[in-house]
Order: sequence, then structure tokens, then C-alpha cells
Amino acid sequence: MSAAQPGPTKGDRTRRRLLDAAAAHLARHGQAGVSLSGIAAEAGLKTGSVYFHFGSKDELIATVLEEGLRESLRHLDTALTPLSGADPGTRLWAAVRAHLDALVELSEYAAVVLTMAEPESGVALAAYRSLKQHYGGQWTELVDDAQQAGVIATGVEPRLVRDLLFGAMNAVADGSGRPGRSAEDCTAAIRALLAGPTPHPDRGDP
Repeated sequence: MSAAQPGPTKGDRTRRRLLDAAAAHLARHGQAGVSLSGIAAEAGLKTGSVYFHFGSKDELIATVLEEGLRESLRHLDTALTPLSGADPGTRLWAAVRAHLDALVELSEYAAVVLTMAEPESGVALAAYRSLKQHYGGQWTELVDDAQQAGVIATGVEPRLVRDLLFGAMNAVADGSGRPGRSAEDCTAAIRALLAGPTPHPDRGDP
């Protein structure tokens, strides 16, 4: 029998409290209005705790961005892994739903990723940019596959379709990053825009 995996340490839990507090603080006040003392107070900690875990404000912001995008990727991978052999349309619509679900579940983290400019420095910044490139690359592949399968219209460069799709999905988020309508309704609307309405079984549509 394998040994049980160790749980998070006290330092891990403190770091998580600071990240959650920073995400909430940034979502409410924006980058210009954020302060390390305010983040520490929101986490119920002293300002020195921030500097123990993060070298600077930029480092903390970059880590929040990294965390939000890493969790978005986790949502996408969780949605697509069981559908590895599915048709491109099924995979694309599952990805749309996963992105919208991430906006709801990640809340303040999503709002920061959607609205925050990248800081100019920070060790976590390189990781964030790498994750951003990976996330965008997965979506470009999903769009390209759907176009080749005739699921959505061709003739438009896949990366442009991807960016327009991001704009449509992210535009329905309110100030806290949550879609103003349900993820299911938003997914159906985006599908109708890209591929036409879903056939209704009661009408016998082909």
C-alpha cells in the first residue's frame, strides 16, 4: 500500500490565503488601487507575510494571473480528456462550456485574468505567459479541427476565430468574472452563432 500524500503545510495554506485575498482585492479595486497592506489585511495577516511569500507586488499579481490561467487549463483538460475520440464539434462545445464554467468557479481569479494588464516583471510572469500560449494553442487546434470537419464556417483564420470566440465568452462575464447568464445558456448561444441552432427533437429537424 502506497504512503499517504502529505497535506498542505502551514506555509502553503498561508500562501493560498494571500493569493485568494489578492484576487479578490484586484477584482474589486484594479491594479492601480491595490496595496500589499490591503491584501494582507484581507487575508487576516501582517504585511510582512506578503513579502515572505512574494518578492514584490508585481510578483504577487503575476502569480494570481498564473493561478487563474492554470485553473482554466485544468477545467479545459478535465472537459476534453474523456472526449479524446469524440468528433470535433463535441470537443469544441465542451471546451466552450468549460471556459464559461471556469469564469463562474474561479470568480475573482477569472476577473483578474480578463482585466489585468501583465506586470512588467516577476518570476511567475514567464510561467503565466507560457500557460497563456498553451491555452491559446489548444483553442486554435479545437477551432481548426471544427472548421475542417465542417462544424463551423471555414474561410476565417482559426486564430482569429479563436480570439473572437474568447471575446464572446468573456464579454458575458460581469465585474466579478461571472457570466451574467448561466453557462449552459451562453454555450447554447455561442453554438447557435457559430454553427446554427441545435436541432429540436420535437420538430423532427434533420
